[in-house]
Amino acid sequence: MVNKSKILSDISKMAVDAMGTFSGLKKEVETIVSLRVNKIINKMNLVKRDEFEVLKKIVQKLSSENEKLRKKRTSKKKISNVIRKKVKTKKRIKK
Repeated sequence: MVNKSKILSDISKMAVDAMGTFSGLKKEVETIVSLRVNKIINKMNLVKRDEFEVLKKIVQKLSSENEKLRKKRTSKKKISNVIRKKVKTKKRIKK
């Protein structure tokens, strides 16, 4: 019986040691994979998320300002055309 208990104790100890080894191995594999992924990403020259968000906001702001300026320019052209027409009509009337 004592011999059986010692065998079970040894098996249990080996199982615990194996789990510790596998845990360390898992961490090492994760580290290696992470380093390789980061290396590939750096080679691809990808933009970081925060930089992208900042640029996106800038582009949206500039786009809205551009649209406002277009509307303003269009309204000025309309006013200018109306004034020209009035001036032409007045010239015709004077002749």
